[in-house]
Amino acid sequence: MQNGGKIGVVAVLAAGCFWGTTGIFVRILNGFGYSPLTIVFARMALAFIITAIAFVIMRRLDLFRIRLKDLWCFVGTGVSSAILLNLFLSLSTEMNTLALATVLLTTAPVFVVLLSRPIFGERITRVKVLSLIIAFAGCVLVSGALGGGAVFSPFGVFIGVLSGIGYALYNIMTRFALDRGYNSLTVNVYSFGIGAAACAPFTNFALVAATIADDPGRMAIILLLQSLFVSLLPYMLYTFGMKFMDTGKASILASIETVAATVFGFIFYHEIPTALCVTGIVLMLFAVVLLNYKPREALN
Repeated sequence: MQNGGKIGVVAVLAAGCFWGTTGIFVRILNGFGYSPLTIVFARMALAFIITAIAFVIMRRLDLFRIRLKDLWCFVGTGVSSAILLNLFLSLSTEMNTLALATVLLTTAPVFVVLLSRPIFGERITRVKVLSLIIAFAGCVLVSGALGGGAVFSPFGVFIGVLSGIGYALYNIMTRFALDRGYNSLTVNVYSFGIGAAACAPFTNFALVAATIADDPGRMAIILLLQSLFVSLLPYMLYTFGMKFMDTGKASILASIETVAATVFGFIFYHEIPTALCVTGIVLMLFAVVLLNYKPREALN
């Protein structure tokens, strides 16, 4: 169990690092005129196709089987990750600064911890709360939100918080599915498929077809890598890791995404982190270590 717990931590941290590449692909595809939900559709649809083909090759058609009464769990994971999270995050980045939008998204672990207590009976522990506070403070510093004195609207903040709630709901719905005994791969394939279907009405298929026809080799590589790094690998790793820990802990660990995004920004775009940003990275890494350092005692 202890080794399984360590594997779960590594899996969730790896998922967060993969999610940190999201900005790279968004920037690339924005350059081709892709809207946020068109980008999400492309990566989720490809992830669904790849996963489904893998099931067939492995002769694991049993992984497609779900009980009709549990369909709501999978609709919840797909819609919350594809529409609620990505739509509100897109609107938040338009209404707020990118830094503030990032900070508002990282409110997700707060909602996860609070909701997991009454829904799943997960303990709210001293170390969990302290780690949550430190990780959120680290996210604020890494995002650079304290550096510019940005102007923001209350409605923009509200939309940004909704993106965090969408992220939190994905965690909650995934836990419902796992607690019903479903394989993490089953959760993933339905999340990808339903998520892609939810984005389809808002997808510019003509633009996707035109960009692929214009340069099929280049676009195939971009879309495939986006699907692998932003959807397929991180969702599989995250869902797998959730089997070994409570929902709140997984959500806090996944906030390492902000650190990864900063590192990738430095590597690919030469975005030099400030002293505050480096301080934030140290705080977030400390929160990860603290969260896994010793057994936790429940709050009274």
